[in-house]
Amino acid sequence: MAIFESKDNQDCDGDEHSKHLCYFVSYGYHVDNPDDYKDLVVDPQFKCGLCGRVAHREGSLCNPRKL
Repeated sequence: MAIFESKDNQDCDGDEHSKHLCYFVSYGYHVDNPDDYKDLVVDPQFKCGLCGRVAHREGSLCNPRKL
C-alpha cells in the first residue's frame, strides 16, 4: 500500500486534487479540523486505489473504488 505525504500526488489524474483526502492530510487538515474530517470519512462508500483511504464521496479520493 502506498502512502502519499506529498502535496503533489503525481499518480492523481484528477484536476481537483486539492479536494482529495491525501491532499488534506498532507496539510494536517485532519489534525486541525477533526470534526470536518470525520464528516468526509463517516459511512465510507469508496476506497482510494492509490493510498487506501476511505471516504463517503468518491470525489474525496484520487482513485476511488466502490466498497
